[in-house]
This record gives sequence, structure tokens and C-alpha cells, in this order.
Amino acid sequence: MPEVLRRPRFRLVYFGMAVSLLGDASLLLVPGILAKSLTGSDAAAGLTLFFFTLPLCLSPLFGYLIDRVDRRRLLVVTCVLSGVSLAPLAAVTGPDRVWLIYPVSAAMGCSYAVIFSALGGLLKGILPEHLLAEANGALHTTRQGLRLFGPLLGVAVYTGFGLGALVLFDMVTFLVAAAVFATLPAPDPPIPVPPAAPGRWREEFWAGARHLAADRPLRRAAVALCLMFALAGATESLIFAVIEHGLARSPEFTAFTSTAMGLGAIAGGLRSAAVIARRGELFAIGSGIGLYGVAVLCWMVPAETVVLGAMTVAGAGLTLEGVARTTLLQRRSPGHLVGRVSTAFESLAGFAQLMSLLAGAVLVSLVDYRLLLAVVGLAVCCAAVYALRGGPW
Repeated sequence: MPEVLRRPRFRLVYFGMAVSLLGDASLLLVPGILAKSLTGSDAAAGLTLFFFTLPLCLSPLFGYLIDRVDRRRLLVVTCVLSGVSLAPLAAVTGPDRVWLIYPVSAAMGCSYAVIFSALGGLLKGILPEHLLAEANGALHTTRQGLRLFGPLLGVAVYTGFGLGALVLFDMVTFLVAAAVFATLPAPDPPIPVPPAAPGRWREEFWAGARHLAADRPLRRAAVALCLMFALAGATESLIFAVIEHGLARSPEFTAFTSTAMGLGAIAGGLRSAAVIARRGELFAIGSGIGLYGVAVLCWMVPAETVVLGAMTVAGAGLTLEGVARTTLLQRRSPGHLVGRVSTAFESLAGFAQLMSLLAGAVLVSLVDYRLLLAVVGLAVCCAAVYALRGGPW
């Protein structure tokens, strides 16, 4: 058993996240599939992720909250509200109600921004530094690895029992996660939280962004990842075009591509801590970005085996990058700032991805998807080179 899993507090965190992520994984593809099925539009399907990403641009607001309140209680409240926010999705029964998908996607984006940034700060407070990469690897592996059966489970429940049953299942998982987080013991000793300086809310609000800009490793990682997200967001619309035009399959085939990503994610997550220990976070970030760029280029090949293999590589790359990024943010940020530093990065990356999602949703109907894949893949590879040139630091 990995050393981190012998820590009782981490086991509770891990279980709570696993339960919540099971529901998330089962619902992950349904908004896009639902929008595509009801409208026949690739752009409508891609816009579901646009609204999911939109709240990430407001992440600094969440970061200030994360650094000023009890992170355990914040996780409990966020999970409860997340479950309740899914209810309107059950009312999407025809094209005239497709608009309900988008506020639900935005609520899910808010949940994502708060939960994962709060967890980053919580883990920094309950674990020694040498276990952070291992803990992040376990969480990211589970999160992405649930793609193995979560999407298939979701599509099966959706087609067999209806949208309402799937929404109810996901709501229950959030409530169970909230109950688990409620039992989490307080850190010992408590995480110190310096009081906010009176009349200096602007300085407090932007403290995370200033730290991100001043720290060289964090700055290089942020630039490389923002370059990737500035174009990679378009793949959310492009994958539907690949499946429909390149593979001649229905939108439900995304369940299989997502499962392939899960296989790769398990491999990437299991190796991430070792790669970080040997070569450093920036090398792992650059390698992960590079794997994703190569995978996108392979999507141009109109063969199911090639596309599924490329999705496996993409899953490995994204998980390796995600573990390394989270560990770097935790290790290079003070405990009382980690929430604001994390959300400052999410805000930058979210804005870049948001613009990319909008461009992808428009361009996929105007430009040959293979040309778009070539541009995105080559640009992502350039971002990887930028990260790798930074060396260990």
C-alpha cells in the first residue's frame, strides 16, 4: 500500500472524492450528448464545456474564500449545493429546454473550481511535502481512471432509465461526499490563517496572482499551460466532428473515447510521482503537454483504433500534467495563499480555454476539422517545448 494511503485523514479525503467523482464521471458526457441529440449541432455540444469553464474566470473570488474559511466545512457546503444544482437537468425533455443544460454546466464549473482548489490547500495542511505528489497522483488517477466505466455507466443509465435517474444518482453521490467530508478531523496543528488587513482587500484579493507572477517555476508552468489551453479547448467541439465525420459513429461513441482516456490516465497517474521525483514538476508538465499535442495530431487519422489509442495517450498526458501542476502549486505556495494561487492559475487557464472553446464552437462549422486538429496539435507541442526548456526549475 502506498505510504499516503496509510494516513487516516487522506483516506477520508480519498473516499469522499472517489464517491463524488463517480457521479461526475457518469454525468460527464451527458450534457454534450444531450445537446447534440436534441439540436444536431456540434457547436451546441461544445458550448456545454464553454459554460462549464466560464466560472473558472471568476476563480480569484473563490480563492479568497478558500483561504479565509475552514476548508473542510467549505467542501461540505459545496458538495451539498452541487447536488442541488443538478436538479434542473432532469427537466431537459426537448429542444425548447436545451438552454437549461448551460446553467447546470456553469454550476458544475463552480463546484469544480471550489472543490479542487480547497482540496489542494487541505492536503498541504494534512500531509508532509514529500507525500504531496503521491497524494495528487492517487486523486488524479482515480478522477481520470473513472473514465473507464463512469461514462459507460452514465450512458447506460441514461439510455435505460432516463435522464432523471442519472441526475438523481449524481445528486446522491454529492451528498455522500458531503457526509464523508463532514467527518474529516481538523488538521493538528491547525493551519494558520493570517487576518485580512483592514482596507486592503485589493491586495488580499490579488495576492495569489502576484505570487504566481513572481515565482519563476510557477510562472513558466502557467505560461506553458495557458498556451496549451488557449487552443486545446477547441478539441471539445472537434472530438464530436472526429466521431461523426472521421469515424462515422454516433455521439454516444464519446463514451468509448472517454474510457480510452481513463486507461491512459491510470498509466499516467501511477507513474507521475516517480517522474516528478526524478525530473521535477516542470519536466512532467512539459511531457504531459507534449503527449496531449501528439494525441491531437493522431485524431486526424480516420481509424477507430488510432483515435482510441490517441485518446489513451491524451489521458496519460493530461494526468501527468495535472499531478505535476497541482504539486508545484502546493509546494511553491505558502499554506495561507495556496487557495488564491491555485484559483489565480485556474482563472488564467480558464479564460484561455474559454476563448478556445468559443473559437472551436464557431470554427468547427466553417473550417475542415482536420486542419483545425493540425493547428491545435502543433501549437500544443510548442507549449510543451517551452515548459521543457525550463529544466527542473
